[in-house]
Amino acid sequence: MAHHVSILLFFIIFVAGLSTFNAQVKQCEYVMVVNTGPTRGPTYKLSAIIEAIGGSNINTTDIVKKWGAMGKGYTYFLPYSQDRFVYNAPCLPANFCNIGITGKKGELKPHWYINNITVATTGEGINRLKTFRFLSGNEIEYTYPRIDDGECP
Repeated sequence: MAHHVSILLFFIIFVAGLSTFNAQVKQCEYVMVVNTGPTRGPTYKLSAIIEAIGGSNINTTDIVKKWGAMGKGYTYFLPYSQDRFVYNAPCLPANFCNIGITGKKGELKPHWYINNITVATTGEGINRLKTFRFLSGNEIEYTYPRIDDGECP
């Protein structure tokens, strides 16, 4: 009987510990807005890695499919468009310092312009904003290998 009580007590403490751990992980909403230039962007899947100060990152292999917030049937990356992407995940401990975009080799035709990408992070006690300017609005000739903007310390 004492053995069953100790197993039950262990189980209760274990479950309580898991609940406490899960409660400590704050969730944030990450909103990324991509402002494009005069040419249409890629129609294939783009990957994005957004790095935070200290080495943490958010990595997606298909930003339109996994983050796209413009509605079903919307065409992303049209000329002079502002495309919105939203993602919910655990809060990163620091602000973003770099963003990298990767596409499929050889599929960027015609050349694409990104004026800027702004990433906003909101959550309990967190309100951060970071804007990345890709080549100051100049033509992006490739997304393979990865193109980056920003500088992490």
